[in-house]
Amino acid sequence: MYFQIIYPAEILRPYISRYVFVRAEGSTDTMTPPADDPRFVNGKHVQSLLPNYGSFVFVRNAEIEIAGTNADGLTLLGANQKTLGLTTLHGWFEGMMLDFEPGGMHVLTSMDLQQLSGKVLKASDLGDEGLAHLDQIFKNTLRAEEIALQVDAFFLERLPIKEAPHDARIRKVIAACDEVKGNISAAEMASVACLGERQFLRVFRNYVGIPPKQFVRLRRFHRTIQDMQQQAAQGRSIDLLATVLRHGYYDLSHAALEFQQMGCVSPGQFRMLGIPLSEDFSVFFA
Repeated sequence: MYFQIIYPAEILRPYISRYVFVRAEGSTDTMTPPADDPRFVNGKHVQSLLPNYGSFVFVRNAEIEIAGTNADGLTLLGANQKTLGLTTLHGWFEGMMLDFEPGGMHVLTSMDLQQLSGKVLKASDLGDEGLAHLDQIFKNTLRAEEIALQVDAFFLERLPIKEAPHDARIRKVIAACDEVKGNISAAEMASVACLGERQFLRVFRNYVGIPPKQFVRLRRFHRTIQDMQQQAAQGRSIDLLATVLRHGYYDLSHAALEFQQMGCVSPGQFRMLGIPLSEDFSVFFA
């Protein structure tokens, strides 16, 4: 299996977190799945996509199924709070996943993320020439580094010349949420954004794709698994209780409930699956 993470240009990092390239054998006809391996579902090899704030999944030389949607090219994933099964149907799976930061997908695509929330859409069905061009960049370019440079160039052209007022407000809210480890109410978030609560809820869902309460839970989940991965990458033993308390969980039971809901595994199981391939947990279980 080939696995590589490339980070976008510095100016794009408030909007795009990373490009994840993966190449793996994907034939489902001859594999006999181990009964206790969570990467196999009904005899098919599953690369689990973790909950996120919106993603683009690119595919080359293969047809895949993402949460019931068949695709052979660029696929759009709205913000979601559950693990999605990415099942290869035949051949080799060659793909790239572009993970957006909270609000980044809205800024760079002008999409209303509330309408896209939890959905999986084939880019080819949207009739967007820009997305079609982005798909061709991936399909026609072989080297991961060259793909990343071209995708960077594509999105640099879409950066707004002047930041919209709500962009800065949402970033302030996210920073405030991180500072207090998610212990913040929607009313307090609205106050940070200098907006009325009803207006803030509408703006936040448009930009981020999910309500503030769900965002807080997802942000805490991401921060926790990133911390776990960094400990593993440094060769340290992961103290689960200390780690989950550090990121705002009440106790291990609280963390276990949310991990099961969003990651489909317990924190302990996630620790075993989290092979230290990068500074973050892989969006793919390798």
